[in-house]
Amino acid sequence: MTTEPVGLSVNLPSQRVMQARVGDADIAVWRGVSGKLSAWLNRCPHRGMRLSHGFVRGESLACLYHGWHYGSDGVCNYIPAHPDLEPPGTIQTTVFSIIDQDGVLWVSVDGAAGGQDLPGDSKPVRSITFSCSAKAAKDALIGSSVADGSGGELSIHDIAEGSNRLEFKSANGLNSVVVLLQQPSDQSMIAHILAAGDWSVDGMIGISRWSETVRRQAERTKNVPNSDCQDEL
Repeated sequence: MTTEPVGLSVNLPSQRVMQARVGDADIAVWRGVSGKLSAWLNRCPHRGMRLSHGFVRGESLACLYHGWHYGSDGVCNYIPAHPDLEPPGTIQTTVFSIIDQDGVLWVSVDGAAGGQDLPGDSKPVRSITFSCSAKAAKDALIGSSVADGSGGELSIHDIAEGSNRLEFKSANGLNSVVVLLQQPSDQSMIAHILAAGDWSVDGMIGISRWSETVRRQAERTKNVPNSDCQDEL
C-alpha cells in the first residue's frame, strides 16, 4: 500500500487547497469549512483543469475553469451555467484516503491511509523542498547534526532500512527532531519536519535554519538518479 506524508496539518487551514503527489498520482488535497479533509485525483472531470487551482466553498471544491462544484464525496453538486440542473451522479472525481495524524497529513492511493506514530509532544516546524535526487537529500540529512538551542547537538538515530523517516535525538533522549521524507518526483524531495521535547522559540528557528543549510548542501551535490537509490527510501 502506498501511503505518504504530503504536508503538515498546520499548513492546510480550513477552506484551503494544495497540490500533492503520491507515487504517480497528482492529487488535490483540501479542507472544507468544517475542517473535513479530502484528497482527490487532481483533474476536473469536466475539462481536466487541475482542481488544486480551484477554491473551497463551504464543503465543496470548485474548479477554477468553469466553476463546477464537487462535494466532499467527489461528486459534482453544482454547475454555475445550469444552476437549476441536478448534475448526474456519474460526474465525479477519483477519491483517495487521507488522515490527519499527529499533525501530519497522510494520503494513500490504494487503500486506507495510515500514518506513523510520532512522539506525543511533536510540534510542526516546516516542510522544505530539496531540488535534488532522493539520495543527495537523504545523504545530506544523515550527515548533519541539529543544534538543540542550548549548546548541544542532536545526532541521527535509528535509521531503518528502506524507511522514509529520519530521527535526530539529543544525548539525554529528551529532545528529538523527526523528518518525514516524501518523493514527489525523480529530482525532488520534500522533508516534513517536526520537533518533540522542550524546545524554545529560538531552538525551533534553529531547526528551520538547519534544514535550509542542509538543503543548500544537498543541492550542491551531484544529483544521483533515483533509479539508483530507490531501495534507500
